[in-house]
Amino acid sequence: PAAAPAAPATPAEDLPEHIVMGMPALSPTMEAGSISKWNVSEGDSFSAGDSLAMIETDKASMDFEAQDDGIVAKLLVPEGGGEINCGTPILVTVEETDDVAAFANFAPDDAASGGAEAAPAAAETPAAAPAAPATPAED
Repeated sequence: PAAAPAAPATPAEDLPEHIVMGMPALSPTMEAGSISKWNVSEGDSFSAGDSLAMIETDKASMDFEAQDDGIVAKLLVPEGGGEINCGTPILVTVEETDDVAAFANFAPDDAASGGAEAAPAAAETPAAAPAAPATPAED
């Protein structure tokens, strides 16, 4: 019953433009890491080159630097929360401060269903259906 309130989460296509950032691979051999410290909070703006977090691996602690300017909409994992595989969603960013509130109930499950960039691709998949007539080649 406690999961029911999470159901009204906003579908990704109804959210403002955003980027779901995954755990970065900070070295060629990195497969997982943990957030030892977030250097930003939800609602904070950041610039390219700013350290968003300190990420710890089995070999080192490294800064996770922003590649672009943006605003933190949602931190998806807590600091000190244990190992996270590379690519697992850890953070959502937006371009406008006014968009931050829209992500209050955003969960990584929403990220798995796409994100702002994935929505157009999902809309295009029905166009691939005409490829089905290729099946007569099975003779």
